[in-house]
Amino acid sequence: MRRMKRAAILAFTAALVIAPVAYARSITSLSATDAPMQGQSVNITASVIADTPVRPSSNIYYEIIAPDGVTVVQTHRTGVPALMHGDTFSDSWATSNSSFPQTGNYTVTACWSRQSRTDCGLDYRETTFYSVPTVGVGLGILGLGMLGVFFWRRRDMFDSPVMEGKRDDE
Repeated sequence: MRRMKRAAILAFTAALVIAPVAYARSITSLSATDAPMQGQSVNITASVIADTPVRPSSNIYYEIIAPDGVTVVQTHRTGVPALMHGDTFSDSWATSNSSFPQTGNYTVTACWSRQSRTDCGLDYRETTFYSVPTVGVGLGILGLGMLGVFFWRRRDMFDSPVMEGKRDDE
């Protein structure tokens, strides 16, 4: 009886120690470049490693989330081939910041899942980058002000006899 208890405890302990290693698959890196000017590209790279086989294939699903923490401004999915023990896979892609809604720190999430799922069953990681996607309120007001000055200085071009109440026959 004592031997059975020892064997059971030993088996249980071995399972606890081995289990985390047996399923260790991870996103080893995730990075995104800043885009401090309007119309620039954000370059995103990620790498994964499989400490045990990942079969069938898997995917990395990316989301770029606006500074408000809610709005998803971009998604991207990359297929990852079947990986054997110790295999790595690297991915990179780029997107323009021109459609991003506001200036600030954006969050990129990477979700590594089996097949075509998006449950992050293999691993999850996130990082941030800074982006200035639009002209901004300050520059917009400055532009409108400059346009107003332009029209004010050219106002004599817009004066006409009809506008002043004069007729051609007088």
